[in-house]
Amino acid sequence: MGASFRAVPAWAIAVAAAALAAGWAAAGQAMLVVAAVLALHAAFRPAGRPRVLSLAAALAWGCVLALGWHFAADGFALRYVWLYSSAELPLHLKLANVWGGDEGTTLLLAACCLSLAASGVRAGADAGRWSVAAAIAAWYALTAVWLAPFAATPAKWLAQAPSQGMNAHLMKIWMLFHAPLVVLAYAWTLSLAAPALAALRGAQPAWPGLARARARRAWAVLTAGIGFGMVWAFEDAMYGQVWHWDPVQTAAFCLWCFLSAHLHGVAGWAPGRKRGWAVPWAALLAALMAPLAMAVTRNPMLASSHRYVGADSWIVHLALAIVLLLAGLGCALARRDRRSVPGRPASGIGLWLAQLGFLAAGVAALAQLAFAFGAEARGMPRPDEYKPFLAMLVNLMPGGSELDALRRAFDQWDVDGYVLARLLLAPLVVLGGVGGWYFFRRLSKRTSWVTLVLAAALAMLGAESGGLLTRGYAGMGILSQNIVALLPLLDASLVAGAYLAAGCLVWAGVTAWRLGWKGVSVSVPLAAIHAGVVLMLWGGMMAIALNSYSQHELVPEGGLEEATSGWVKDRHGYTFRLAGIRFGDADDGARRGENGIRAVTTVEVRGARGEIMDGQTLYRDSRSLPERYDGPMRQVCELLDYRYARHVTTPGYLLDPLIDHGWGRSVQFWISPAALLEAAAANGEPPVVVAVVKVFPFVSLLWTGLVLAALGGAWLALLPQREARAARAG
Repeated sequence: MGASFRAVPAWAIAVAAAALAAGWAAAGQAMLVVAAVLALHAAFRPAGRPRVLSLAAALAWGCVLALGWHFAADGFALRYVWLYSSAELPLHLKLANVWGGDEGTTLLLAACCLSLAASGVRAGADAGRWSVAAAIAAWYALTAVWLAPFAATPAKWLAQAPSQGMNAHLMKIWMLFHAPLVVLAYAWTLSLAAPALAALRGAQPAWPGLARARARRAWAVLTAGIGFGMVWAFEDAMYGQVWHWDPVQTAAFCLWCFLSAHLHGVAGWAPGRKRGWAVPWAALLAALMAPLAMAVTRNPMLASSHRYVGADSWIVHLALAIVLLLAGLGCALARRDRRSVPGRPASGIGLWLAQLGFLAAGVAALAQLAFAFGAEARGMPRPDEYKPFLAMLVNLMPGGSELDALRRAFDQWDVDGYVLARLLLAPLVVLGGVGGWYFFRRLSKRTSWVTLVLAAALAMLGAESGGLLTRGYAGMGILSQNIVALLPLLDASLVAGAYLAAGCLVWAGVTAWRLGWKGVSVSVPLAAIHAGVVLMLWGGMMAIALNSYSQHELVPEGGLEEATSGWVKDRHGYTFRLAGIRFGDADDGARRGENGIRAVTTVEVRGARGEIMDGQTLYRDSRSLPERYDGPMRQVCELLDYRYARHVTTPGYLLDPLIDHGWGRSVQFWISPAALLEAAAANGEPPVVVAVVKVFPFVSLLWTGLVLAALGGAWLALLPQREARAARAG
């Protein structure tokens, strides 16, 4: 019987399980229980572990496929499908809702972890008496069982509505890529826990090639996932820009830093080598940051635009992170052989300093995140300087429950981006300098020291006389004047980044010229990664520091359905007008009230060089009348301050801008027709619609850098396949 089981491929078992759960939903829950029990068995019993984990992974993936079938077929008899989907949604968004909530995301993570645990055991990794990878997979399989993605919808819910609908903010094509890429990166990162713990207790003779490959893949996929999230955030009123140190963004940044620290030292690691302690600790910190990031996403304590509303599973993820940390400390303390072996260190001084820099950056961000949680838990007052629009809004409100709710929203803590920037910029400058020096040193010692002195002199000259950002800053953007104190460090970071990129590119060119294709295969992905990160740095900093905005009051003409306006001249060189607004019922599959409104505004724009374009902005609201709108100033605050935008939002509320992407700058046109709806309901004076124009210079550098870094990371992630095969053969 065992031989016949081995003859059945895992994909066939997954397809059969999917077919069973698609036709009989209750079987899905039963198969999840079986997968969790099998994973637990594999965690503590090495006999038959590869077969058991393969079967558990096949069952979990069958459940994922079955859940996708129920979403595609509008199976609202399942509670999870009822909560997050709608018959009106296009097929790709229905399928994306498989990971639209806590139940599906946890199931997907469990399936990924089970597959990685099975493949790791087959490759000879984690072959001890206990399997850490199997235990982590079992943890998430049991969590998926608890969350019950195949539970039936209560009859009372079905009687109230056929389905609840999708979160309007998730109704983007990016939903297909951002969430699953991040989940896959988390799974690959969690697989580093086993080799990290083995190394910390002295049981790792060499760092496994498979673990090294997985770390590279995790870094590349996480970078791509963050990139898709940045593009998404740039289009959504809940953010309005690519980054603002949301707690979940901060946690993902910590993970990215720890992965980067690990990868900068893993190549030369061996037990007992000098400076080798950072490699396993960075891997373990990255592994525990994955569940910690998921805990932050699900915990409502801090103000955040990332949240699984109503989810209470954060304690499960936090518990796993604590267990991994305690296990790491226990392994390190129990290690007996602490002697340093003779020979070269685990990494050169340049790579060692890079590891320290990334570790310092990750710890600084984690400390700020912990401080925010502590401040909120202790009820510490949030300083007034973090509430730039609160005083204005208080003057506009007569009082009552909304004013109290607004004060609570602005009093809720989040990560202080300015403090974190001050902590991160100095290590960033050091990382750029060390990186450039390292690559130039691989060509010659004299070149490295000469170029380092020139780069330092250029950075100091910029700090004294005013660099690119200092001279270009006009104070007309959406950020506080607190950024003025950071401008010299920002300029120094740009110089350091340019030095790093120059060193890497020169080294890559020389290596490719000397070694031919072999040199290209090694140097080009490294050059793409480092140059991409530098472009991300340049684009992000210039967009954040030099952005500007303007606001205009438009008086629409004509009826409500064909409202237009005259041409308006913007100080950024654009001339635009409303060419019409089409209203209709909000029946596009998003969560809605009884009479939700959906409006598409057509905008005609003439550029600074005479070019003509047109496009549309989207507005939707689950309410037929926007109760909170009572004047242009509040609308301006909504479009400029993401915290206020979160305050006024409802589950069916959405506002998307028209965006003109260019190499020199990206421009957003934000127009909300809420005033038209209020005027139509009240039959009063002609409404005033506010248009806000935001300009972000050189965002194209950020997008280009993200693509380069992700492609370079993907290329580099494919190289260790040969190492993994050699390790298995040995």
